[in-house]
This record gives sequence, C-alpha cells and structure tokens, in this order.
Amino acid sequence: MTARSRPMLGSWRRRLTLVFGVMAAVVLAFVVRLVFVQIVDAPALDAEAEGKRSVPITLKAVRGSIVDRSGNVLAQTTQRYRLVVDQTIVGDAAVHTDDGVETWTLDQIVARIAEITGRDEARVSAALTGTSRYSVVADGLDADQYTRLSDLEVSWFVLETEAHRTYPSGAVAGNLLGFVGSDENAQAGIELMEDSCLSGTDGEQTYERSADGVRIPGTTVTEQPVVDGGTVTTTIDRDLQWYVQQKITERQKELGSQWIAVTVLDAKTGDILVAAETPSVDPNDVSASKEQDRGSRIFQSTYEPGSPVKSITMAAAIEHGGVGPETQYTIGPSAQVPGTSHVIKDAWEHGTLRLTSTGILMDSSNIGIMQVGDTIDDATRYEYLERFGIGQKTAVGFPAESAGILADSSDWDAISHYTTMFGQGIAATPIQIASAYQAIANDGVRISPRLVKSCTAADGTVTETPQAEGVQVMSSETARTLRGMLVPLFTEHTGTTAQIAGYSLAGKTGTSQIAGTNGGYLDDQYVTSLFGMAPAGDPRYVVGITIYNPSTEKTSSNTMSLFHDVMAQTLITNDVTPATGELPAYKTSW
Repeated sequence: MTARSRPMLGSWRRRLTLVFGVMAAVVLAFVVRLVFVQIVDAPALDAEAEGKRSVPITLKAVRGSIVDRSGNVLAQTTQRYRLVVDQTIVGDAAVHTDDGVETWTLDQIVARIAEITGRDEARVSAALTGTSRYSVVADGLDADQYTRLSDLEVSWFVLETEAHRTYPSGAVAGNLLGFVGSDENAQAGIELMEDSCLSGTDGEQTYERSADGVRIPGTTVTEQPVVDGGTVTTTIDRDLQWYVQQKITERQKELGSQWIAVTVLDAKTGDILVAAETPSVDPNDVSASKEQDRGSRIFQSTYEPGSPVKSITMAAAIEHGGVGPETQYTIGPSAQVPGTSHVIKDAWEHGTLRLTSTGILMDSSNIGIMQVGDTIDDATRYEYLERFGIGQKTAVGFPAESAGILADSSDWDAISHYTTMFGQGIAATPIQIASAYQAIANDGVRISPRLVKSCTAADGTVTETPQAEGVQVMSSETARTLRGMLVPLFTEHTGTTAQIAGYSLAGKTGTSQIAGTNGGYLDDQYVTSLFGMAPAGDPRYVVGITIYNPSTEKTSSNTMSLFHDVMAQTLITNDVTPATGELPAYKTSW
C-alpha cells in the first residue's frame, strides 16, 4: 500500500505545483499589466480618460459695433436666447407654476412654449418630436421670454445665449452699413468692408464632467481667451443722414423716380457726412427689400454724368487752352461733328447766342463747351478727367464699388472727342462726381472720400483710417475762378429757387440721357443731377444730388428744392457762418 501511495502523493504534488505555477503566472501577468498601466501606458490612458470626461466650449466673440462720427450706435450685437432640447428625453414633466409644482403633460408644455415664444404649437411640437440630441425649439428670444421659460424649471429645457445683430436706427444709413447672415458672417457694406475690425476672435474653455454627465466644479480651464470685435467709427452724421433720407423719400414719391442718391462731403477733408439713397434697406429685415436695393448705388451704380463734367473740361481749358471766365463765344443752334453727319444740339431750342465761358456753364450749352474743349487736345482732357477721379474707384474700399468707365483718349473717335466734353460716353458713380466737385471746393486739391474714421479694438487701441493724400488737380487760382463761374446758376438761372439767405452757392446741374443696353439712348428717360458747394467763397460742404429716371419734372430744375433743404440743414447743423471774401462776379453774355 505504501508503494502504491507514493505515485499518488507525487501526482498531488505535481498538481499542486502546477496550480501554484499557474497562479504565479497570472499574478505576474497582472503585475506586468499593472506596471504598464501605471507607468508605461499611464499618459495615454490618462489622456483618453480625460478626453472622455473633458468637454470643450467655444466662447463666441461679440461682434463689434458700428457708430457714427459722434458715437451714436448704428449697428450692434445684443444678447438673445434660444430654447433647445434633447428629443430623446422630452415628455411629461414637473413644472413650477404660481400654485406650486405640478405635473404637466407634454401637450400642456407645448402650449405654454408656444404662448411664451409666439411660435405655432404645431411647429413647437415638431421640434420636440424625434431622436435628435439637439433640437432648436425657438431662437431670437428676448430677456422676458427667457425668464418666463426659465421659471418653469422644466428638467429637459436648455436655454442658450446667442448673438443677435441689431440696427437701432433701422434704415438710416442701411445701404452703407450692409448686413450679416444668421451666423453673423458679413454680407455687404461696412459690415463686410470692416469685418477684420468687427469680427473678433473666438475663445475656448474646457471643463470635466462625471460619469453621469454632471459638470465637475472647479475644472474649467480657459485654453484660448476670447477677444471681442472692435468698434468702427464712421464719418456719417446719423441725424443729418436721417433728415436727408426723409427728404429724398418724399421727393421720390413726388417725382416717381427709380432712385435718388444724395451725398454730403466735407470740402476740406473728403469725409462723407451723408450718403443717402432711396429705395433704402433696413438691415434688421433685409428680405423686405428687393435685391437690387440692398447695396449702395452711390458707390456701385454708374450712369453717364452729363453736364457736371463740363466743369472738368473748363478747368483744363483755363489752364491749358487760354480760356478765361469771360472769354466770348458765338453759339449757333446746332453743331455738326466734323467728318460725320452727327449733329449736336443743346437741351433747349435757341437761335444764335453770345455767351461767355461762364454763361456756357450757367446755360449748360453743349455747343458752347465743344468750342471750349477744342482749345486743348484729347490727351490733356483725358488727364484731367483722371485727375478728378473719373474712371477710378475711390479710396473708401466699399465692397463691389464700381470704377466707372473712361476709355483712353486714343480710343475716342470724332464723336466721342466731343461727347466726352459734356459727360457722354463715360460712366461714373455719384460719389465720383461728388469727389470731383470736392476738388473745386477745396482750392483744387482732391482728397478721396473717407467713410470710416477709425477702428477701436476691444483693448482700447485705436487705429485711425488715414485721410487719402490730397492731389492738386488744378491750381488754387483756377479752382477759385471756376467756383466764381459756377455762382450764376444760383443768381441768374434756375438755381434762384435754391438760394439760402446769407450764403453764396456755386454748382452745376446736369440732365443726361440713360444709355440703353444695346447702344443708343432710351427714349424720354433721364438722369438729373446737381453738384454744388457753400459758402462759395470758401466752401465747407459739397452736396451732390442724383435723380434717376423721374417720371415727372424731367429736367435738372427738379433738384433745386432738395439741394436747398439738404445744404441749408448741413450748414445749420455745423454752425457754418457765411464766408467773407466773396468771389468776383463774371459776365455770362456779351
């Protein structure tokens, strides 16, 4: 028995050894794995765990404001709210009411949401139904709506903040301001032009959450600080802009015109105080305006400017053609372009006239300016058109601004040799012509218009928009002479109705035909305009008026009452006293 038991004892020992060996191997494997987990893999595992419990949050930068020259807000971002839900947990819920906590059905909750937000119940119900983990029920909510929803304390309500772009003055300067999309991406106007100043930089925070998704206090870390957008200060005078917009809206109704544009420039600096147009757009409700009315025609729409260009022709002739303010001309009833059958006439029927060069500007004689223009060559005249800003964008940088059309003088034929003298065969924007007259007002120094004065960053750093460098387009003597030649429009001609007591005015009217898309001109369709300055002896402001395709009063006399009102209000608003050193009076006929 002893002999037989020995093998059994050995067998048990072997089994025991095997068991201990297996156990030791398991323990060793566990120890090795533990070492890897705690030492070798620890950083990676920690990162993975943190990634599962770490939640990133984007801190949205607040878009900066746009203000007028005095700091009045034209555009700003305000805080609004949105109600969002996780559709998978929507249902009956405990609701806090004036009578205490009550259990409401989902239908009751839907009805209350609709009542508070002003949304249709069916729309609210649809936003609550489904499997989406993030569904927007209502957005654009104000503080009162936020409070009323929050007070219900429905467990599955989530109220988030959102940025809302508003324009406190509505359509005032709306065509200039532009607008933003629902995501606050700039779409047009100053919003787009100054987006780098206004947009700011988003920040980022992270926090950790527990296994049940609850935020762990004290774990918030700011990875990237938010930098809010800057404030854009414009050159616009909000109150004067409002006044002019009211006036042109009234005038458009009276004239039945397609559109009207009015600019007011500081003659000494080129700053734009007013850039008003109608139809206008309210950036708070862009969809209410036609697409073609959402931009700025002052910068983007071109037309053949017509007679205001005669002043540029006259300036070149004074400096290079030996023409003086009282040079005498005999004006026939028509003039045939040499070498062609093309006949040019004035806007009114007349016999032979005896006009001075001043009278040619006052009466706006095409035939007369042809004789004046023939004292200089085409290359010189082209140079002056360029100097005065024709065919070039301004320095404003307005989105989609047009440079207009100015063909090189080498491309002018026998007819355009003459028509360009009185503003046909070229195309310009209202701001270009206003800028040309700023040069006449500023003793021959043209300063490209300025619309934005500065950008003030969130930290208070101010970056000024420099004034464009002035260009001497003609001598100060020529500019002063030319201003004197533009005075009789208001003392002897149709402009007498625009006179402002105590102030001398100088300016030039225009009535130009509207070019057709297939060449030629449209029948009985015109653009009337007036570009003038005051006080004429030492101008402070330039007012430009463009009336496109009026259905009544189709001559430039339709600009006079509007010019009077705008210029008078501008002078009064800015406390301009009548200037001394009045200009010499020139004869208009002989």
